[in-house]
Amino acid sequence: MRLANTDLIVAAANSDGEFRLAARLWDGSVRFNLGSHSLILRMDQGRIESLDQIEGSRIASADVTISAPDSDWAEMLKRVPKPFFQDLMAAVSRENFKIDGDLVGFYPYYRATCRLIEIMRNINAA
Repeated sequence: MRLANTDLIVAAANSDGEFRLAARLWDGSVRFNLGSHSLILRMDQGRIESLDQIEGSRIASADVTISAPDSDWAEMLKRVPKPFFQDLMAAVSRENFKIDGDLVGFYPYYRATCRLIEIMRNINAA
């Protein structure tokens, strides 16, 4: 699954008060495996430094990887997702989402990641 406009997502997240508060002091990276496509999120002191699409099987390291099939990401990013796709942890526990990597470093920023997914949802569904 490809996202419509990563530049718009970055601008929206970096100007979103809820995201900025939840992400404050976050330094790190998250790889979103969106089925056949991937994104790398790089955070610097609570701001998104970059959100880059990765083509093909290019290897890019990240502190944490969030993975799911195309169809599950499509449901997660609907304006009104069905039950168990409204929240990342529900999707991990009941659907095909997986979170791997440095979980101790990631979970303090879980709420920021959920807010970013909400922003992605609003932009992707527009």
